[in-house]
Amino acid sequence: MHLLFDLRTLNELSMASGNYLVAMVDSILPAMEPGDRVTILATQESIDYYSPIAHDSVTYLTTTAPGRSLDGARELTDIVRRLLPDIYWSADPLMRPPVVTRHSNLRIVFAVEELYHFSDPGNFSLRERLLWRFLAKRRLQHADAVICPSHALEVRLVAHLGLGLRRHSHVIFNGVHPIFRKHSPEEILRIRRKWLIPQRYVLMVGNARAKEVLATPLWALAKSEEISSVTFVIVGDEHLASALRETVLDAHLEGMVRYLDIKALPLTDLSTLYSGAVATFEPSRYADYRPTLLQSMACGTPVICSASDANEELYGNAALRVHPTDVGEWGKAFSALTLSTALRERVIARGEACAQEHTWTATAKASFALARELLAQRRRV
Repeated sequence: MHLLFDLRTLNELSMASGNYLVAMVDSILPAMEPGDRVTILATQESIDYYSPIAHDSVTYLTTTAPGRSLDGARELTDIVRRLLPDIYWSADPLMRPPVVTRHSNLRIVFAVEELYHFSDPGNFSLRERLLWRFLAKRRLQHADAVICPSHALEVRLVAHLGLGLRRHSHVIFNGVHPIFRKHSPEEILRIRRKWLIPQRYVLMVGNARAKEVLATPLWALAKSEEISSVTFVIVGDEHLASALRETVLDAHLEGMVRYLDIKALPLTDLSTLYSGAVATFEPSRYADYRPTLLQSMACGTPVICSASDANEELYGNAALRVHPTDVGEWGKAFSALTLSTALRERVIARGEACAQEHTWTATAKASFALARELLAQRRRV
């Protein structure tokens, strides 16, 4: 089987979709069988997001044309006709898939990690959401398979894009990268000093477009006496600080919020910061996959997250779930974690067990098994 992974728009994807592609690439070797080949299509900029794999069965092709452009589509079609891969794989629903000839064995697979464009009018204009919906509907309905990380996301995807999508949607749970683990106090101290982080802090990962979502935990920090003694460390894109500036000023949190650029923060440092945090807050309100939860659990840090269908399905009681917009609930949950040692130990133990059950190797193997099944179906026709 020959797989073509399309990573050309990796730097344009959301954090969840980008993490999915990078983790899948890192996990392909254990999932491959003798005779399998993988070609990774990327721009030089997207390759900078991960460490290339040195293996005889893995080949890299760099391109210059933007992946979502007409030139990028033509380039992709030329590459497919030249290499004749069996599976085309992308996590970008806006990507134009290659043109498939009648006699080709090519099967097209898309992975959808989240539905921000449908769910958050505050972050996207009506035109952006309608355009995304129109394009995503065309791309995904004509794909041979659409992979979702949860049944909750699959239901919403089918509801938004039509029942026709149900016939080729599949749920494969995502994993956590092995780089996320518990760290020693000495390691934590070293990384805290490196990034000028105080001893007692709460960690949150987000982006500028989700500023309304991130504002709720910030207001909880301002109004709760227990939380007011900690610093909020927010990891996100370069525009996040300016996006949250008004909220921080209104809540009188100047000096209590520390921003770290996700692009400048190595994964090893992020893993260490997870380990040293008092708790991780994940306020996303949508039925999607958020890597933050499993990453924090694997590092032995308790998680407080929004009570969404996806979070309940994927994590159960491994995290404390609260109403996404209730400032008081966020504060009470944090107080309970800090005041009750027994509760804290239970949440940490459940989180570690949950993280151990979710590995990217298992995700890659299940995904490759689906790809082989799709290819077998095409060959039988």
